Amino acid sequence: MIETLRKQQASWTDVEEAAEDGKRVTIDFTGSIDGEEFEGGKAENFPLEMGAGRMIPGFEDGIQGKTAGMEFEIDVNFPEDYHAENLKGKAAKFLIKVIKVEARELPEINDEFVAKFGVAEGGVDALKAEVRKNMERELKQAIKNRIKEQALDGLVKENDIDVPAALIDQEIGALRQQAAQRFGGNPEAAAQLPRELFEEQAKRRVVVGLLLGEVIKSEELEASDEKVKELISEMATAYEDPSEVIAYYEQNEQMMNNMRNVALEEQAIDAILAKAQVSDKEVSFNELMNQQPAA
Repeated sequence: MIETLRKQQASWTDVEEAAEDGKRVTIDFTGSIDGEEFEGGKAENFPLEMGAGRMIPGFEDGIQGKTAGMEFEIDVNFPEDYHAENLKGKAAKFLIKVIKVEARELPEINDEFVAKFGVAEGGVDALKAEVRKNMERELKQAIKNRIKEQALDGLVKENDIDVPAALIDQEIGALRQQAAQRFGGNPEAAAQLPRELFEEQAKRRVVVGLLLGEVIKSEELEASDEKVKELISEMATAYEDPSEVIAYYEQNEQMMNNMRNVALEEQAIDAILAKAQVSDKEVSFNELMNQQPAA
């Protein structure tokens, strides 16, 4: 993780070397299909970190070994599952000119480097301790999310229920509004988003909500004050002054009610797991963090 932080703070320096993984190239390129340029296939002074896998297969391979000032043409094929319908599976040519090649310069791990991450005292050891604490918090949350998703998957699979169309429509409306907020808050644009984009997710959310409601009812669950405090305290550790965050929640009834709902949901998940057949599986930190289930 310290190496990741170093890469985030790295600088780039021009080098008279060939492009290779780990280097950054700045290029001009023009793409064409059957001799005709296509929309989105042209750029100037485009920075590309080699080995990052940002481009379609074969694009970076064609730049490997090239140096600043070289101009050349490559042949590539767009993947069959490419996001642009008009380019799926198409063969294309790209005329590319390498403007410059740069090498990454990593900063030294010293007090100046540490200070960039808000660690005022304790030096490198304090930074490492802070990074470890953050990783442990993220790991705990990731494990909780994975277990929750697996429990809900099992609950939905074992309970085939009819869902009122009105509830699905209501949830689709909510998802459209959430999408609008993420992309500029335009309610008119949100209303025009295709229903199919949200229907599957909306149905699942309604089914999960109904089933969790039944679990809460049958188990006679109520939000535990202790659980609410625990959740707020865990969340507050991510902030510079946890006590200030806790006080803010305690003084805001709406936010406390939201947290009670979260606590009640977690208690319902615990009730499901208590009756489920559970097995342990070892996974690496990176595997767990990179395979988070979709919300």
